[in-house]
Amino acid sequence: MHFKFVHAADLHLDTPFRGVAAQGPLLGRFQESTFRALSRIVDLCLRERVAFLLLAGDLFEVKDRSVRARLALRRELGRLHDAGIESFIVHGNHDPLSGDTGTLGLPSSVKVFGPDWEEAEVRREGRRLCRVQGISYPDVEVRDDLSARFRRTGDGFSVGLLHANLGGAEGHANYAPCTPAGLGARGLDYWALGHVHTRSELTLPGGGMAVYPGNPQGRHALETGERGCVLVEVEDGGMRRRFVPVDTVRWHRLEVPLTGVATLDALLGTVGEGVDAACARELDGHAVRLVLTGRGPLHRELTRPGALAQLEEDLRARLARGHPPVLLESLRDGSRPELDWEALQTEGGFARTLLEEARLLEEDPVALARLWEQEALGSLGQRLKRLGVDVLEMPRTEWISRASLLGVEALHEEEEGA
Repeated sequence: MHFKFVHAADLHLDTPFRGVAAQGPLLGRFQESTFRALSRIVDLCLRERVAFLLLAGDLFEVKDRSVRARLALRRELGRLHDAGIESFIVHGNHDPLSGDTGTLGLPSSVKVFGPDWEEAEVRREGRRLCRVQGISYPDVEVRDDLSARFRRTGDGFSVGLLHANLGGAEGHANYAPCTPAGLGARGLDYWALGHVHTRSELTLPGGGMAVYPGNPQGRHALETGERGCVLVEVEDGGMRRRFVPVDTVRWHRLEVPLTGVATLDALLGTVGEGVDAACARELDGHAVRLVLTGRGPLHRELTRPGALAQLEEDLRARLARGHPPVLLESLRDGSRPELDWEALQTEGGFARTLLEEARLLEEDPVALARLWEQEALGSLGQRLKRLGVDVLEMPRTEWISRASLLGVEALHEEEEGA
């Protein structure tokens, strides 16, 4: 038996992209990006002639889904219906069943799972290709392990479609929490999961697979890199999986080293080269967070009042004029002053004394403990505890090293500014 299907999740249709500049071509491209990603998922289904599409929750950005988003979903699923391709949907915390007004129907080839566990069959020419099981969120918060309701009901390839937090993934609400052992015990071949926006897959006890395709369109600066869906090919009981990017606007975090960059012109050139290398031209647009790193002579220039904001304004205008246009999400300065460490060691003075004292504290845990027990630090620790701040019993040695470097840098900047 041979067939293909596509697994996608977390479409978040009609994400508003607040904070994106309202001028120029950028805002429109961002606002259309979630819809364009859905269209590209459907294009993939048609191109690969898949048997069905799985959508694992959070199809809409908000519970009260917009008319625009609902019409777009029906239009795209209608394209699959016309091609004889079925669709299976579960709803998650962003788009629970309680938010459906019932005023817009979907094609008959679309199966929307309800609040109770159900199983459907995919059949071709009278033969069963696959079993698909699913359950939707009745409302926003679901704290029960919904995976416990799933079970293998017979032979053949079986899929579990679920919006859930597997293994307590950080950064996501712990809705429908489940474990690898729990999923493995259900005996299904493929768990099509949604909720976690980072792409991942896990081999389960017993041999099944749990897969998060990630969201098909990045929505903010923490959702960087390619975003898409998973194409699964099943043949003779085995399966192959291929990630397929479908995003049209891509987010990036780019580090720009200042080491060896002596002028603003050189910095602008370095930024331009980095952006050109990272931002694929075939996409509709990009958004970047630029972080200046390393030590260089420009650090002092950038610490002048207003300098970083002025540079950011200039870069934002330059990048927005590119093809495709690039949104500068923010410019952040993580650079440090340029220091000649060998000279500091040989010249002596307070800077050298500070570095030597820090080295001795790092090498002598007893001396470090005595420092930590001094009255001033002890009373500070007590005040922090009363405020509910966790205080370590002993400082970490790397803190000593970092504090000494910051002290030397502060001395250097004071001398430079004198």
